[in-house]
This record gives sequence, C-alpha cells and structure tokens, in this order.
Amino acid sequence: MKIAITGGASAGHVVPALAVARQLRDRGAELVFLGRENTIEHDYAQRAHIPFRHVPSAGLRRHRSASNLLMPFTVARGILAAYAALRREKPDALFSKGSYVSVPVGIGAALARVPIVIHESDHSLGLANKILGRLATTICLSLPAAGPTPRWMRNKTQVTGLPLRADLADAKPDVLRQRLGVPADKPVLLIFCGSSGSQRINTVVRTELDALCEQYSVLHVVGKGNLDERFAERSGYWQLEYLHDDMPHALALADLVIGRAGATTLAELAALELPAVLVPLPATVSRGDQLDNARAYAAQHPERCRVIADDQLSDTGALVQACAALSGAPRGGHSARPRPEAAAERIADLVEQAARFR
Repeated sequence: MKIAITGGASAGHVVPALAVARQLRDRGAELVFLGRENTIEHDYAQRAHIPFRHVPSAGLRRHRSASNLLMPFTVARGILAAYAALRREKPDALFSKGSYVSVPVGIGAALARVPIVIHESDHSLGLANKILGRLATTICLSLPAAGPTPRWMRNKTQVTGLPLRADLADAKPDVLRQRLGVPADKPVLLIFCGSSGSQRINTVVRTELDALCEQYSVLHVVGKGNLDERFAERSGYWQLEYLHDDMPHALALADLVIGRAGATTLAELAALELPAVLVPLPATVSRGDQLDNARAYAAQHPERCRVIADDQLSDTGALVQACAALSGAPRGGHSARPRPEAAAERIADLVEQAARFR
C-alpha cells in the first residue's frame, strides 16, 4: 500500500501529518509527501526520511496584496504538478492535514481518482478543508462540530481527535536541562509561537525580561532569523531559533508556557496538563480560529489558562501579571505519560480503509 501525505505552512499542520505518516509506515505503507520545496514541510519530511515531491501553492492573504492576483495561477500550476506527480507515484490514498498547501494536491488527487482523507484541527473547517471536504472520502475532526453539520458532510465525518507527535510521551527534560545549563532552582517558562515565531511577542517578552527572569528560567523560541545578540549573554534567558526533536523535552521541562492558540499547541498543552498564557492570533491576520480555540480552552481549563488579546499584549505588565496569576497552577506533565498516538492510529485506520475501497 502506498499513501501520499500533504499539508504544511506551519508546524501545526506538519507535525500531526507526520504523526499519521508514522503510523502508516509502521504498518508497512510506502509514503510520499507532496508540498512546497524549501519550506517547513520539506524540512520535516526530509527529517522523517519520506520522499518529497514539489507542488507550487499559494495562500489567500487576508489583506489587500498584489500576490492575491497571482494566487489563482500558482494554484493552477500546483494542480497540474500534483496531478502529474500522483499519476507517477500511484498512491492508494491521500491524507491531507490542511492549509493552502493542500489545495492543489487535493484537487490533483481528485482528478487522478485517488481517495482523499482530510483532517481539521479547529472548531470549524478552514478554507482549504472547505474546498477539499466536498472531494474527500472521509473528513476527520479533532472535536465534534460546534454547530449544525452541512448535509454534504454528515455521512463522511469522523471525530478522531488531533494526532500528536509520538515522542511526546518519551520526553527527557533532564537531557535539555543539562545541555542548556538550565538551573533546577527556578521554574521554567517556555515561550514559543509556531515555526516562524512572533515579532510582537518577542518584543514584549524582551521588554519585560527583567521581571520574567526574576521568577523563571526563560526558554524563548524566537523563530528563524529572530535571535537578538543584545541578549546573548543574558543570565537566566536562553534564545533558540527553533526546536525540532527537542520540542518534547522542552515541553516536559516547562512549568509554564506563553504561546499562540493553534489547535496542535493546545492539544499538547492539554495532554501534558501545562499551565499557559495564550495570545491568540487576531482576526485581522487569520480567520479567527485561534480566538475560538483560546476561548474554548480557557473555559475547559480555567485553573491553568489565561488569555491576553493580541492588541493588549503591549500593556505594561500584562504578560507578567498573567504569568503570576498561574504561579500556583497545577502542572501534571512532569509525571504524566500521555498516549499521543491514539488519534493518529484512528486516522491511519480510516486512510487504510479509504485505500482498500478505492
């Protein structure tokens, strides 16, 4: 059996896709990954030793941009490239984790008569999954639909949960502590905002660094190209561009997290019972899914979550006060051993089922 995988643009899409890919590979499936060259999905696929095929794609910007005029032509080229690649590779099914990267691949798969299984992380379908949902054999959801399900979805929707990285349960926090030289006499504050980081959050954290370092050893994942040499020798502060294999260690080491409110991030925080200050992406630069995610997560975990609106982040002391409010919050992850592979196993079952009934 051969399975094609697609999805990208952020670790929140790629990491769950690779969790499913790992399940399929363990069952003997041959894999191929379709996405954009020299991107996060390309990097992760190479690290996982999955053959990669380039497919051009472009997303719709949520503000006026000349690139929106070129986007349809890029997507059209991507559909042709995906169709050609799928005809060559002859997969038995396609698993798509979403984002604009997946649109030309999914349409190419439909044209090549390859069954499609998609997964949605958030409370409602994103634009890419709305497009591909009508072409898909199966739609996997992390959560039950928040409202009435459209008629076209009803007979092909499965609630599977969100697939998490398999190594989440095998983290070794002391390995990272020793490598970085993080002392054991202070709680650890981990700050990360996706694979690209957040200039806004980076700036506020560095502005409030004195107050934060009084209370915590601060591990700050700033995003590629965002290291600031002015803080290179700052005691109690560690800047990291990005964490790949070390991310599970960092999550297990942390006592508190500051981050965005992507669905994958929240699922990992919930699995590890980690207190968190969430700064969801505003609706001005997203479809508002992180606002919904943060609101629901805070309601479910009021004792270990605080939410700060993006436009209130720069208010003097807001970030420090939110951290202080969670100083006594329960943290279960140091001893907890989650079973992150459950959702990935369920999705792999559905992908195999789609492939068998092609």
